[in-house]
Amino acid sequence: MTPIQRFRLSLLLFFLLIGGGTLGYVEIEGWGWVDSLFMTVITLSTVGYQTVHPLDRAGLFFTMALIVVGVGTLGYAIATLSETILEGHLQSFWGGRKMERMIEKLENHVIVCGFGRIGSLTAAALAGRDIPFVVVEENPDLVKEIVGKKFLVVMGNATEEGVLRKAGIDRAQALLVTLSTRVADAAYIVMSSRIDHPGLTIIAMANDSRTEAKLLKAGANKVVSPFILGSNRMVMALTQPTLLDVMDVVTTRDGMGLTFEELVVPEISPFCDLSIAEIGKKFGIRSHIIAIRPAGGKNFVLPTAQSVLRAMDQIVMIGSRDEFERIRVLMAGEQESGVRT
Repeated sequence: MTPIQRFRLSLLLFFLLIGGGTLGYVEIEGWGWVDSLFMTVITLSTVGYQTVHPLDRAGLFFTMALIVVGVGTLGYAIATLSETILEGHLQSFWGGRKMERMIEKLENHVIVCGFGRIGSLTAAALAGRDIPFVVVEENPDLVKEIVGKKFLVVMGNATEEGVLRKAGIDRAQALLVTLSTRVADAAYIVMSSRIDHPGLTIIAMANDSRTEAKLLKAGANKVVSPFILGSNRMVMALTQPTLLDVMDVVTTRDGMGLTFEELVVPEISPFCDLSIAEIGKKFGIRSHIIAIRPAGGKNFVLPTAQSVLRAMDQIVMIGSRDEFERIRVLMAGEQESGVRT
C-alpha cells in the first residue's frame, strides 16, 4: 500500500470515528446531535475542555475508548502525511492527476505500448515531430524516466482491461506496439484492440518473419522489423553509400530543410484531373512527387510529368517542410494570397 493510500485510509478511519463517536454519545448519554458531535471532536483532538454534560459510567468507558482509538488514528494520519510529503508522494499524486487530465483532453493521438529500446526512440521521434502521444509502461523505473522527459504516460500493463482506455484509445488515431520480446502480449494487444476499434491504425514490431505473420493475422496494419531494416541499411551502406547518406539527411528533422511527405488528394480538390506538370505550373510548386498509389490500389507507380492525379490518390513527395503546409492548403482548395490561377 502506497503512502497516499495509507493516508486516505487513516482519514477515512478518523471520519468514521467522528461519526461513530457522535452516534455513541447520542445512544449512550441521550444527548442531542450537536452536543454529541462537539464532545466527540474535543475528545479526539485532546484539547482538554470539560465535558458538555456529566457522564455516567458507560459514558466514561466510551470516552476512554474513543480517546485511545482516536489518538492512535490521528497519530497514524500525521505520520503517513509526513512520509507522503517528505518522500514527494504528494507532489507525484497531484502531478499524476494533472497528467490524467491532460490525457483526457487528447484526440487523434498515438499510443506507444512499451518504453524499451525501440519504444523510447519512437517516443522521442514523435516528440520531435510534435505528434501528441501517450506511453503505456508497467515498469516503475521506466515510468519515472518517462515523466522526467515530460512525456505523458499511463502506468500499467496494456493487456489489462482499462489501461489502454486510460490512455485514450477510444480517441486515438494509432497504436504502436513495441513489445518485441513479449510476442504473446503483443499479439493479444493487437487482437483485442482491433476487435474493439476496427478503424484504429495498429503498427507492431517483430523480431522475425513468424512473429510478423502472427501480428498481421492478429490485426496489425503494418509490422516493422528493426533487424530487417538494419540489415538492409548495412547492405545499402556497402553498395549505395551516397544514397544512404541522402536518405539519412532527408529523414532527419534538421536535414537540409527537406523531408518526405505522404499526402492524400481530397475528393474535391483543384489538383484532381491535372497532370503533375500542370499542377507545378499552375500553383508554382517546387516539391517533387516521387510516387503515386492510385485510389483503391496497393502498389505505387513511378510518375512522369504527364501523370494525372485523381481523387483519393496517395502521393509521396520530397521537398521543403515549409512548402508542404502551403501544398496542403492548395490541395484542399483553400485560397492563398499570391497563388496564380
